[in-house]
Amino acid sequence: MAVIIAFSAIAAPSAHAKKLPAFQAKEAYVMDAKTGQVLYQKNADAKRPIASLSKLMTLYLTKKAIDTHKIKWDQKVPVDEELIKMSKDPTLGGFRIKRSGEFTVKDLYKAALIASSNSAAIALGKLVGGGNNTQFIYMMNQQAQKWGIEATFVSSSGLDNTDLKKYHYQVPHTTSKAQNMVSASAISQVAAKVLAEFPTITKWSSQSTMKVGKQWLVNSNSLLKNKVYYRKANHVDGLKTGYTINAGLCLTVTFWHNGRHLIATIIDSNSVFTSMDRLIQQIDKKYQKVNVTVKAHQFKVGNQSLTATPQESQTAIWRQNANQKPQSVKYRLTQKTGQVTKGDPIGYAEVGLSNSRGVAKVPMIAATTIKPNRQSKPAKKTHHQSLLSSIGNMLIGIFTGIYKLMVNFAKFMAR
Repeated sequence: MAVIIAFSAIAAPSAHAKKLPAFQAKEAYVMDAKTGQVLYQKNADAKRPIASLSKLMTLYLTKKAIDTHKIKWDQKVPVDEELIKMSKDPTLGGFRIKRSGEFTVKDLYKAALIASSNSAAIALGKLVGGGNNTQFIYMMNQQAQKWGIEATFVSSSGLDNTDLKKYHYQVPHTTSKAQNMVSASAISQVAAKVLAEFPTITKWSSQSTMKVGKQWLVNSNSLLKNKVYYRKANHVDGLKTGYTINAGLCLTVTFWHNGRHLIATIIDSNSVFTSMDRLIQQIDKKYQKVNVTVKAHQFKVGNQSLTATPQESQTAIWRQNANQKPQSVKYRLTQKTGQVTKGDPIGYAEVGLSNSRGVAKVPMIAATTIKPNRQSKPAKKTHHQSLLSSIGNMLIGIFTGIYKLMVNFAKFMAR
């Protein structure tokens, strides 16, 4: 709760405070949640501390574990004494845990998402990691590497090692001051993965408050309904706030514009809610949606033909002026060999604009399953065939030698 109060106090307007600029942030990024088209960026690829925005990766991997039946929403989560102690620390808390197994996966998921509970996030990560916190941090980094995003994780909560070591949660072989280092573009892409994996998460993330057990979770996202910076026209429905002294005020929001879900991230801003409000208004004002039809396409995987269908047959690309025209759709294959299972993404449809670097990508999904063709192996020769072949080769060699001797003798006699 103290963290939430601190976040709100720093971000809230003050009558005596010096007036801040309308938009102020060290890093910023705006993208289409489905196509990944970048609408705005500022220092977006620079890795830096992101505080509790890190929890988005923990929430993604937790939901993935649920969907693959490794854990369940309603199962009780074991919580060790160190995390129970952390939950009672007013500077790191936000959600009190009295005993192990007190709360379910769903309870702790909500606590990590809405109240930004550090102990809840770490407990979830540990559960997904098979009871091993270090293993879960490894999973976070592996997932980031698989997606090709700029991120280095040492914590499932966003706390740095100066706090984690007090509770014996510092990952081995990391420095005493190590912290999660992630770019604005990377954490925005993680948010997009969360939305794709769990579209209804916004039913929770859009709530200003929510009750779990006997505790009220308080959402520190002041752009939501019933909050200080709420604007109905912004259509904000999530997603995550973050704050540490090193990271500053951080915010990743999901919002709707012209029927599309967009994601915006601001990192290290002294006026994070004012700046995000300004950024959303500018996006609404400057960008118009153009609908584009994407069709099924025939790809060649190995030496086999495979039909792939678009994840969405009607997609959109954003433009800033009417002179920017959608270009013809290009189909790119990413899986060129190996087995393909029905439902796998094997490439993408790329939609571009004239006079613009903006590109929208729509995943292309395999319509059927194919297995790689096995190349026929040459038939093994029998011992009898091998013997005859050897004798034949020997006789040919003898006759060839005799023929050459006769030719040379004839040449000698002709002198």
